[in-house]
Amino acid sequence: MESQPKNEQLLILTDVIKVLVSNTETENKYAIFEENVPPLGGPPPHTHPDEEVFYVLEGEFEFVKNDLNTPFKALPGSVVHVSSNEVHTFKNVGKTPGKMIVMLTPGKLLDYFRAIGDPIHDSSDYPDLKKTPDFSKLNVEKVFKHAEEHNVQFIVPKIAKN
Repeated sequence: MESQPKNEQLLILTDVIKVLVSNTETENKYAIFEENVPPLGGPPPHTHPDEEVFYVLEGEFEFVKNDLNTPFKALPGSVVHVSSNEVHTFKNVGKTPGKMIVMLTPGKLLDYFRAIGDPIHDSSDYPDLKKTPDFSKLNVEKVFKHAEEHNVQFIVPKIAKN
């Protein structure tokens, strides 16, 4: 099994993840990372085989599970469990950066993040998480290109035709 660098950090769309326990260390039993999310940051609605447990450390998040029309708040101390292949998303709805600890089981989603993320090697690679991201500048090509091979599916809203 290939070894991953210590202190591995990746920029995934708007968020920075810092790997605390890599799936390569646990033989794909689990992975744990810290996720730092700027205001309005977060992924589009999606599903994947890994289970996720989110523990909110800082910030004000809104999560959605299954019903995209029924968001719920998650504040510091909140724990949100997402089952395997459950439709979900989250957004930092606060005005300051948010931080969560995320546990993946079995941790293979981390391989997807490595495929789509930009490695952070030093402070010059690190985005300003205090600012709302410029969503028009996000490069989503890799996100969709690698989704199928990692069993990630995005839920794209249907647009009504007139």
